[in-house]
Amino acid sequence: MSFFQMLKKSSQNLSKIGPLCVCSMMLALRIVLGMFTNFTLSFTPFAKIGFTFLPIVIVAYLYGPVCAAIVSGLGDILSIILSNPTAFSIMPGITLCYMLEGLLLGFILYEQNTTVLRTAVAFIVVLSLCRLPLNTLVLNIMMGVPYFEILLWRALILVPFAVVEVLLSFLVLRTIQNSPSLNKLIK
Repeated sequence: MSFFQMLKKSSQNLSKIGPLCVCSMMLALRIVLGMFTNFTLSFTPFAKIGFTFLPIVIVAYLYGPVCAAIVSGLGDILSIILSNPTAFSIMPGITLCYMLEGLLLGFILYEQNTTVLRTAVAFIVVLSLCRLPLNTLVLNIMMGVPYFEILLWRALILVPFAVVEVLLSFLVLRTIQNSPSLNKLIK
């Protein structure tokens, strides 16, 4: 499937009731996980660890890059608004990076056979194109801390955590793939 065909097919999922409902549920899960499971390690304020990637991976696998980008971006915005409505601190650069992550995960995982290698490649691409260089650049601009200092701290935390992300994502996607009744329900 070509790049544009994948975008078209993914965007068509937004006009179907089943995929729209699943995307809405994954958005709600992404918001809850964004509000309650993201945490910053005490020794560095430059990297958050959490489980907000799971709903995005599920949407990317089931419905493609467009749906995953929308759920990822809206999830970031809404979790910030709902977690602290008085301090409106949305960072458009970070939100765009989340949307790019959703796109990339969708392009790699959409309607593909789930393997550890494919899942690892998806997270290596996201880590090397979004989380490390682009998110670090946004943090550098916002905080004024030298880019490579932030990059070092983020790499020390995010690279090892990527192993956890790959394993959890693989297990969840393999469960979805191997459940015919669930596949019938979500399509």
